Amino acid sequence: MARSTQQIFDSIQATIQADPELAPQLTSSSATALHRLWAYVTAVVHSVHETIFDRHKADVELALSRAKPGTAAWYADQALLFQAGDTLVADDEGIHYAAGSTGERIITRAAAIENELTGKLFIKVAKDGARPGLLAALSAPELVQVRGYFDRKGFAGVRKEIVSRAADKLRVTAQVYYDPLIDVPALQQQVQASIRAYLASLEFNGLIYVAKIQDYIQAVPGVKDVQLSSVTARAGAGAVVPIERIYETQAGYIVLDDAAGSTLADTLTFLPY
Repeated sequence: MARSTQQIFDSIQATIQADPELAPQLTSSSATALHRLWAYVTAVVHSVHETIFDRHKADVELALSRAKPGTAAWYADQALLFQAGDTLVADDEGIHYAAGSTGERIITRAAAIENELTGKLFIKVAKDGARPGLLAALSAPELVQVRGYFDRKGFAGVRKEIVSRAADKLRVTAQVYYDPLIDVPALQQQVQASIRAYLASLEFNGLIYVAKIQDYIQAVPGVKDVQLSSVTARAGAGAVVPIERIYETQAGYIVLDDAAGSTLADTLTFLPY
């Protein structure tokens, strides 16, 4: 890890003081003393040099992690390279699309997770939705193509399950205690927007944390306290799952439940503090 300029400068000064020949000669503590100026210039150069090496090391390690064929990260990257309607070719350069292929890269989000207990690799994919910022599941024909793509491009012996699902649905029931002097309708809209902002901040296949939902609500000006009664999620037509602390989405992304009686307008109760 790169040292700061001050750390290197202090190290040089300590070395000088420990040297029986230099210490008696270089005694000035003035900031403009020649030996201190040279020490400072040397410290700056070395600090920059070490920082460059740290960044280079990080870039190399990232490239290596992505370049290793067969890793979970590699499978996620390959999913993003899928081109609808194009055929793969195999030659000395590997398995790839032919030069000039024009199929659309429809997959915009992908994650690959290996289950260490079963040895199965789950690949979750999604495409852009009808509106900016929204995601959607691939159609059935598109998903068939993606599975065929990985059958040809993936490694033999790897048990894979490729899924693309509609967004999980989140339901938040809470009592929000507010400053009685502020405008309540405006506060209600701000709280709802804050919860949506939390969901929008999540990475694909990110985890839902109940504590962070509470933090985002409490961050709204005018909110004095929050009591979460329940936080639940459901995937598709599946059963409602209570979230005690953390939830991993089945689809890789999640939106607020819009079913009748389950919207934030229905489940958030606002009480004066």
